[in-house]
Amino acid sequence: MQFTWAQEDLSLLQEYRAAHRMETPSAFNSIRNQFLLTNPGIGRQSPTMARRKSKRKVPKEQLAMAVRKNFNDAAVNEIDVMVDLLYKVRNQDKAFRLRSAPNKSNK
Repeated sequence: MQFTWAQEDLSLLQEYRAAHRMETPSAFNSIRNQFLLTNPGIGRQSPTMARRKSKRKVPKEQLAMAVRKNFNDAAVNEIDVMVDLLYKVRNQDKAFRLRSAPNKSNK
């Protein structure tokens, strides 16, 4: 199964961009907005498009490509991932048991 970033929901791409503090600007909310703001006319003078070129909104495909590149470039240390996974699996119920332990009252 091939994972394609361009077919993902825009909110997922925006959340990934924000979570990883990417320098890429956000994408247009819809194709209609992109059409209105990028074609000559009043849209080009809007605050969204009057920004510096590096801060202007970009098409969803461009954001998806930036997210894909960032995701593929992320280095993962397999040993650390396995240690974290084993720790979480072994200790996942301990916090719950400690919080929900019945109080022993002396009568």
